[in-house]
Amino acid sequence: MDEITAILDNTRPVDNIINDLKEKSVTVPSWDKLLKDYEPTEHEIVSDTVTRKDKVRSNGDTERASRIYIGLEKLLTKRMTEFMFAIPVKRVYHNIEDNETRQSIAKAIEAIYKYARIDSENIKRGNAYFASCEVFTIWYTVESPNTLYGFKSKYKLKCKTYSPMDGVRLYPLLDELGDMIAMSFEYTRKVKNEEVTFFETYTSNIHYKWKQQGNGWELVKLEPVVIMKIPGVYTYRPVPIYHGLSYIRKEIEYTLSRNSDVIAYNSAPILKIAGGMKGGEDKGESRRVYRVEQNGDVSYVSWAQSIEALKYHVDTLVKLFWSQSQMPDISFENMKSLGNIGFDARQTLLTDAHLKVGDESGAWIETFERECSVIRAFLKMMNVSWKDEVDNVEVEHVITPFIQNDEKSEIEKWVTASGGKAVVSQLEAIKNLGISTDPQETLSQIQKEDAEASKSRISNIFEQSE
Repeated sequence: MDEITAILDNTRPVDNIINDLKEKSVTVPSWDKLLKDYEPTEHEIVSDTVTRKDKVRSNGDTERASRIYIGLEKLLTKRMTEFMFAIPVKRVYHNIEDNETRQSIAKAIEAIYKYARIDSENIKRGNAYFASCEVFTIWYTVESPNTLYGFKSKYKLKCKTYSPMDGVRLYPLLDELGDMIAMSFEYTRKVKNEEVTFFETYTSNIHYKWKQQGNGWELVKLEPVVIMKIPGVYTYRPVPIYHGLSYIRKEIEYTLSRNSDVIAYNSAPILKIAGGMKGGEDKGESRRVYRVEQNGDVSYVSWAQSIEALKYHVDTLVKLFWSQSQMPDISFENMKSLGNIGFDARQTLLTDAHLKVGDESGAWIETFERECSVIRAFLKMMNVSWKDEVDNVEVEHVITPFIQNDEKSEIEKWVTASGGKAVVSQLEAIKNLGISTDPQETLSQIQKEDAEASKSRISNIFEQSE
């Protein structure tokens, strides 16, 4: 009897089964701990009452200490995801030449990705993966007759992503070779205004679903998995993308908060009176007058702060944060100072970020390949006539690091490659421009005008020769 069969033996108490399924096979940081760095409002400075003490004035009023928190970890997570997936993942299909069936299969796979909104899903699971370190995407069918995939289908294929960021606890179970033998997840949702906890497990042939009743569990669903494999993909990382950088962010927060207190304390003007005063203050409509003894003086004391030292300290810390993360600081303030630089210069500036994307791409490519295998398995069931050909279609996933497009540079590259010849027709250019409501009619009109212009030039030549 294999491990998963032994665990799911229905003669065992359900509590024991679920406890065994919760024995996680991988080591992933707790989201409860990661959240304290990821979410700015959870940072230490927000609740620190030891080094950031509020002051109570003599009249009982409370002067709150400054608490400036900065979401650098959340921003880094978003930046990493954007560099990975802002340009959608491209799929290149091989071994389909001169075979109409395989070409149709490739179009069907691409349609499945399209109607499952995979580009949006990649952004969502990218943020979850880089922040919470693990993510699970389940693929499932819903009964809805359609022809979206190039054939009449009774079902639509959809996907849903789970992660600790959504309050879902993931429990993968791997064998000694690293192959997944079961995938479980626990979540809570409202049922008739009552919070109910569910626990689901997928194996290669059965889907289990339990509901928590009191202190125990009740099996509410038991159904076969028709594709004979776990219909989803799980991926994880040992540390978040911001690992080892939170101490820099913390130093910035405390530095700015301390300085904010100093500024607040010294913001009120201080009047200095040298020598004795004669009488009190005379208040007029537009000015106040003080009379002082001989050689006396009245003036405001200006506060001289060493602002350059503070600015240098904070700027250095910010640069350290981004340089150690291998991400460029592409804030508006930094970008506007670059001016209108060329495409090659932009590529050079983003070298570090593109190398980082290359480092991270391996795990994602592996995930996409496993996911494509699940989609193929579903496609075989949805169109049985393709069953023998589906696996012959090779799919290559290409991740392109983000960079601003430079159409002029791209066009010049391909024009040069084609020996200076045009790379699109005039009709295609008119269509891509998008100004004309009827590109074909616009092209006909342009050709007509060109013909009339040529005819006019020829007539002028003959008239001049006479």
